[in-house]
Amino acid sequence: MKKTLFILLTILSVISCDTSKKATANAKPQVQYKDDFKSASEKERTALLKKLKATGSNYSVLILTQNYKGEQVIISNEKKTLYKEYPISNKKTGIADQTRIDNTIDTKVYDNLTKKEATISSKEAKKHKYIYLMKQPGAENPFLITYSNTLRPLE
Repeated sequence: MKKTLFILLTILSVISCDTSKKATANAKPQVQYKDDFKSASEKERTALLKKLKATGSNYSVLILTQNYKGEQVIISNEKKTLYKEYPISNKKTGIADQTRIDNTIDTKVYDNLTKKEATISSKEAKKHKYIYLMKQPGAENPFLITYSNTLRPLE
């Protein structure tokens, strides 16, 4: 009887440990909303939107910011892969890269180094023209998503 109870408790503890690991692996990225930083000029905003072909209301601009060190980042939606590069953050500007996303469908960002993913929901993306994605080394989910309608200076 004692032996059976010991085995049962051992199995239950293994199962509970396994569940907690899965919960950590699926940790949600931090999200914030911010428009109170220095704004880029109208000329810079227009040039960026034209360059990325993101002038339409169905597009938002995803800007990779700090702590990218050359690891592969894959940005995709249910239709296609939008970006598959090895961005490196510029220490002076704090910007690694930028790309256009379709804000009518969810966008997934996958970091091949940490094997973590962040989802940019279409519900939030539709409300914001600029979405900043910063990496936070050591966090459960290394991404910090900042939704904004203000383009900060990129150079």
